[in-house]
Amino acid sequence: MTQRRVLFWIAVLYFAEGLPFGIAYDVWPVFFRVHGVSLTEIGLMSLLSLPWTWKLLWAPLVDRWGCRQHWITASLAVLGAVTLAIVPQDASNPSYLMWGLLLLFTTASATQDIAVDAYAVDVATPETVGSINGTRVSAARAAMLAGGGGFLILADVTGWTTLWVALAVLLFGLAAVAWTSP
Repeated sequence: MTQRRVLFWIAVLYFAEGLPFGIAYDVWPVFFRVHGVSLTEIGLMSLLSLPWTWKLLWAPLVDRWGCRQHWITASLAVLGAVTLAIVPQDASNPSYLMWGLLLLFTTASATQDIAVDAYAVDVATPETVGSINGTRVSAARAAMLAGGGGFLILADVTGWTTLWVALAVLLFGLAAVAWTSP
């Protein structure tokens, strides 16, 4: 693969990796606060980040079984499905189902992180490691900004239901693109 093609795929996959993180850290707190959820309960949502902390526990499974492309695609598809499943939930009174959906979202995101990071390690060479690192950090940061502030602006303009549907469409689109990755 040429260096330009490698950097393209790194950018796409790290954008897909950074997007859910921006949603979880920037959009969810605003979404629930707008719907009247207490700051205490919103603070407890920080526990939903545990899959990102503990992903090292299932990283060997992701590394051993299946190819990176399948893990990334499946994770993005789960993220899209969970995002659609948020739509009918009562945001003003988060149920155990809602908490479970949010935990599934962060777990799928953490699993995708494992596979994307492994992909970057697989394609890196001593000559490309610097440009790969720069590209991955830039793409992930851009995704966090788009997923955070960008989607909050969209929610303000179109409403929350449209936001979740647009995000799901984007995640399913990224899943389709990831499926075509080398």
